[in-house]
Amino acid sequence: MPYTGRIIYWETISHAGSLGLPRQKQSGLQGHVPGLLPSEYVTDVINCEPSGVIVTFSSGRVAHITFRDSQGRPTVMANFLRNSSSSSGLLNGIKSVFSGGCWRKDVAAVKAARSHQRGQRDIIVGTTTGVFEIWDTHWSNGSIMKKQFDIRQDLCRSLGRKHTEVASDTDLKILDFALLSCGDNAQDLQHSGAESWRLCLVVAPSRETGRRCISVVQLLLSEEVHVLAASSIDLSFSTLSNAPQPNIKLHVATVSQTAFIVIDQSVLLLSLGSYGDSPTSQLLLDSGRLPSPFNDHITFRSGADYKLLGSGCEDETGEGSSSACLVMVRNFGVIRIAVRPRQSAGNEIEDAQITAKTKIEQAVFYGARPGNPLDLTDKGGFDFSPQEIEEAALEICGELLRSTSHYIPATSVTLEQNLKLRAKALDDLASLLLQHKKPLHRQTWYELLWGAEKLAAQRALWKSEDKARRAMGQGNTFLAHVIGSMNEKFKTKSEDYEDKDNVRDWFLFDTFRMEHIIPWIFKALKLQKGISTKQGRRVLEEIVQASELSLAVLETAFRFRDEHARQYGLEDEHIEDGVLSSGYDGLSEFWTSRDIVFLETGHLLDLELDTCRAWTQQATTSLDLREQKLVRQIAENSARQLRVLSLMHYERVRWLSSQDNPKSVDEGIELEQTYTKQRRWQLFKLAGIGQLEDAISLAEKFRDMSALVELIIELQDQTLADSEHAENVTNYESEQLGRRISTYFEKFGEPWADAFFTRQISMGQSEILFTMRRFQPFINRFLHKNPTYARLCWINDAIGEDNYEAAARSLETLALERESDLWCHRVELSLSKLATLAAWEESSAAAKPIFGNEIKRLEDLAELDAVQEVVYAYMMPALQGAIDQKAETELAIDQFGRFVNDTPSLHEVLSALLTKVISRQILRVDQLVDLLTLIDGGQVSEETQNEFIGKEFYLALRVIRLNSSTQEGPLYCIPLQKLVWRRCMIRDDWQLEKNADNTDHEPGDHMHCVSLLRTLTLCLRDKHCADADPCPLYVPSSPLDVVLNESDLDFILSSYPQEQRNRICRDLSKENDILLQRIEEGKLEFWYRKLLISAEEAVSSSASHSTGALVQFSDGLQAHHSETGSPSTRAQLSWL
Repeated sequence: MPYTGRIIYWETISHAGSLGLPRQKQSGLQGHVPGLLPSEYVTDVINCEPSGVIVTFSSGRVAHITFRDSQGRPTVMANFLRNSSSSSGLLNGIKSVFSGGCWRKDVAAVKAARSHQRGQRDIIVGTTTGVFEIWDTHWSNGSIMKKQFDIRQDLCRSLGRKHTEVASDTDLKILDFALLSCGDNAQDLQHSGAESWRLCLVVAPSRETGRRCISVVQLLLSEEVHVLAASSIDLSFSTLSNAPQPNIKLHVATVSQTAFIVIDQSVLLLSLGSYGDSPTSQLLLDSGRLPSPFNDHITFRSGADYKLLGSGCEDETGEGSSSACLVMVRNFGVIRIAVRPRQSAGNEIEDAQITAKTKIEQAVFYGARPGNPLDLTDKGGFDFSPQEIEEAALEICGELLRSTSHYIPATSVTLEQNLKLRAKALDDLASLLLQHKKPLHRQTWYELLWGAEKLAAQRALWKSEDKARRAMGQGNTFLAHVIGSMNEKFKTKSEDYEDKDNVRDWFLFDTFRMEHIIPWIFKALKLQKGISTKQGRRVLEEIVQASELSLAVLETAFRFRDEHARQYGLEDEHIEDGVLSSGYDGLSEFWTSRDIVFLETGHLLDLELDTCRAWTQQATTSLDLREQKLVRQIAENSARQLRVLSLMHYERVRWLSSQDNPKSVDEGIELEQTYTKQRRWQLFKLAGIGQLEDAISLAEKFRDMSALVELIIELQDQTLADSEHAENVTNYESEQLGRRISTYFEKFGEPWADAFFTRQISMGQSEILFTMRRFQPFINRFLHKNPTYARLCWINDAIGEDNYEAAARSLETLALERESDLWCHRVELSLSKLATLAAWEESSAAAKPIFGNEIKRLEDLAELDAVQEVVYAYMMPALQGAIDQKAETELAIDQFGRFVNDTPSLHEVLSALLTKVISRQILRVDQLVDLLTLIDGGQVSEETQNEFIGKEFYLALRVIRLNSSTQEGPLYCIPLQKLVWRRCMIRDDWQLEKNADNTDHEPGDHMHCVSLLRTLTLCLRDKHCADADPCPLYVPSSPLDVVLNESDLDFILSSYPQEQRNRICRDLSKENDILLQRIEEGKLEFWYRKLLISAEEAVSSSASHSTGALVQFSDGLQAHHSETGSPSTRAQLSWL
C-alpha cells in the first residue's frame, strides 16, 4: 500500500487473481516498511530480481525489499539503503540518518543493473544533482554501496559550460537515466579488471523557466567518469507542463541504439549510434558540420481522453524482433512504438533525415482517422522550409492524381471508394497546410485546387457513368466509347493486360490530365456522321449523353472552385461563379479553359442547338414521346452548356490578357470580339428552341444588353400573339413584362437604357421615348451622349425636361456640328433663337443680358447663312438652262470662274464650292470667303450685277467679322482679312495713265477701280452706321499691309486637304506676286490713298445727301440705301 507501507506478496499473478477480495487480505506474504515519515508515500517500484524489489519514496529515500530470510524461508523484509560510513557516535548516526545515509530528496531514478551471481544484482541510484551510487544488493545479505560518482563537472564540460572547480548543483538537473550495454569501451575496461556501467542521461537546464531544450548524455562509469557523447534536443514540438518536475521518462532497450524519451504527451526517438573515429568524421567534427544524431517525435492528442498513463521498454526477444517502447493511453489501450533495424548505409557518415513528404503523408493519411490518439498535425513536426513543404505537397498531390500513392489502394476497393479516398486526402492536405500557415506560392495553392477540382469532376463523371451502366445493362456506355476513341498519348498504359478495363484505368491513372476527355466527347460524336434517318433517335441519345458528360465535368469543376477556394488557401481571391475576376499574373493556364477545351465545348453547344432546331422544326405529331423527351432534354442542357461556355470564355480572355506575350494579348482581344457576337446568336438560337426564359436569364447574367433587348421584344411579341386566346392571362403577362422592363432600368442602369432606346429608335418608334416619363433621367442622358440623336435631344429638352436653355444649346450644336443642309441649318438656328427667347422670358433680371448676347450670336450665325443664300440667288438666273446638277456646276464654273482660269488649284477650289452652293450644302467661313473673293459676276445681266457685283469683298469681310464674334479670335481673322483685301486690290487693272502723279483725275474717271472703291465705301459706311458693330470692319492703311507672310500663309493652307496644299500654296504665292507688281508698276500705293480719300468723302457726302461723283459712280448702291433710310445691315440683310 503506497501510503501505509503495508506489503502483500504473491508468488504468481494467477494465485492473486483467483482469490476473492476478502480472502486476499489474509493470503500471501504480508509485511510492512518500518519507519515511514508522515505524508511519505511510495512513488516507484523497481524489479531487481533475484535480489528483490527496490522501492522509492516521495521523500527521496530508497528501500530494498526481500521475500526470503537468510534461511530461505518466505518472509517480507524492508531495509532502507544507508551509506554506512566510518563515522560513529550518536551525532554522526543522527547526521547519517537525516542526511546522506538514506534520505535523498533529489532522487532522479533508480535502475537495476547487471547480476554477477545468484541472488545478487547491482542497483544504480541517481540524483538530480549528478551523484550516482552503485549498490550491491542480495536477497539474503542485504545491500551495500560499492561506488559513488559525482558527474556534475563532467556534465558541465561536455555541454560546453564554464564552471569553477565546484559546479553549482542548480545549473543542471538530471531528469532520468537508463542503462546501456557497455560496448567496446567496457570490454577494454574488463580486460583491465575494472568494473564499468554505461549510462544514458536526460539533462535539463534548471534555470531556464521555459525548459524548451534537453540534453542527452552518454557516459561510462568506471574508475573515472568518461563522457562518450552529448547532444541537445529542442522541445518546441512539445508543450511541457508547469510542474516543478516535468514528466520526462527515458527508455532504452539493453542492446538498442535508440532512446525513447516520454515527455508529457510526446515520445521522442533519438539515435544513440556514434560516428566512430574515422578521418571523415574527424574532418566533419573539426569543421562543425558533423550531422546531429537522428531524432523524431510522436505527439499524442491533448486532453484527458488521451492522457499517457504509463510507459515502458521492451527488449528484443529474438531474431527478427526489434526493441520498442510501450505506452498506455487512456480510453485507447497500449501502443507499441517499435524501431526497425537500420539499413547499412553506403557512406560511413549517415545523414538520416525525416523529409517533409513523410511528415505530411503521416498527417494526411493517418492523422485524420477517427479515434486516432496520435496528433500528427502538431506544428513541431513541420519545421521545414516553405520550398520543401511546397515540393512535398505537389508531389503528394501528383501521386494522388496518378493513383501511385502507397496509402490508398487502387485495386482492392471500388472505384467510387477510391475517388472518395483520394479526394478526402487532398482536402486533408490543404487543411493541413492552412493549419500550419506556411507561406506558399499562389501557383502551389492553385495546383492543389485544380487537382481537387479534377477529382470532384471525375466523381461526378463516374456518377453519370454508373447511372448509364445501370440503365444500359450490357454493352459499352458512351463514356467507354469516348475513352476507347481517345489517342493513346492521353491514356496511361495499364500493367494488367489480362483483365483490362479502360474506363477504370482512366479514372484511376489519368486524373491529372482528365481535361482531355472534354474535347474527345465531341470528337466521339463526330465519328458518328453519315448515319441514316432511322438512327436519328440513337443520335439524339448520344448527344444527350455527350452533353451530360461535358456538363458533369465543367459544372462540377467551376462549382467546386467557387465553393472550396477558401479551403485551399485562396481566401483573398475574388472568385465569382468559379471564375477568377482578376489577378491572373504569374498563374499557368487554367485547365478548365484551355484552347482546345474551350473550342470543342463551343462546337458541342452549336451541335446541340442546331440539332434541336432541326428536330423542333418538324411537325410535333411526327415525333414520338421518347424523341420529344430527348429533344427537350437537349434544349435544357443547351442553356446550361451556354452558361458554362461563358464562364470558360471569361476565364480564358482574362488569362490571355494578363500575359506578357503580345500575341496572347491580341488573341484575347480577338476572342472577346468574336465570341461576344457568337454568344448573341447562340442566345437567339436558344430562344428559338423554346428556351426563351433561359435565354433571357443568361443574357441578364452576361449583361449583354443588346441581346437582352431583342429577347424582351421577342417575349413581348409572343405575349401580344397570345392576346387573341386568353385576354385576362395576357393582360397579367403584359403587366409582368412591364415590371420586368422597369426592373432592368433599376438593375442595369444606362447600359440597358442605351440598348433599349437604340432599339426603339431603329424600329421607328422614337415617340415612345417621350411617353416614358418615369425614366426621363435615362432618356435625357441617352440623347445627350449620342450626337446622332440630336434632333430628338432638343425635343426632349423642351417637352421632357422643360429646359429651353438646354434645348437652345442642343439645336445650336445640331446646326453647327451635325447639319449639312443649308435650309435645315437656318431652321435649326431659328428654333434655337426661339428657345433662347423662351428661356430669356423665364430668366431673372441678372441673366437677361447673357441671353441677349446669345440671341445676338445666333443672329450672326443666321446672317452667315443669309450671305450664302444671296450668292445662290445671284447664281440661279445663269443656270436656268441646265438639265441636272452636274450641268449646273459646269455652267457655274464657266460663267463665274473667269478670275481663276490661270490658277488651276484655285479653279478646283471654286468648282467644289460652287457645287456645294448649288446642292444647298453649308459652307465654312473660310470656304465662304474663298467663294466670295474668287467668284466672277461679269457674265450676268445688269440687274443682277448691280445687286451683287462690287459687294462680294465687303460681304467677305463682314462674314469674317460675324464669325469672329461667334467662334474664333483675332488670330483667325487677320490672315483671312488680308486675303480678302489682297484679292480685292488685284481684281482691277492698275495700268493707268503714264503720269501717276497727276492728281487732277477724279475717281469717277476710272471705272476699272469699281471693286476697291465700292469695298472701301461700304466698309467706311458700315463704320458710321447707326447700329455699328463695336468691332468695325478692317480697312488697311496701305496695300503693303495685306501682303501675306509665311505664318499667314500656313494658317490659310491649314484649312485645305493635305494633298492640295502644295498646289494651292503656289497659287497663293502667285497672288502675292501680282499684288507686289501692282504696287511697283501700277502705282497701287498712290491710287489706294486717292481712293481711300474719295471713299471717305463719298461717305460724308452721302450722310449730307450730297450728289457727287461717287454717287454717280455707285448709283445702284446709293439708291438702295436711300430706300432703306438706314445704312444698317446688321440684324437683317434686307438690302441684299
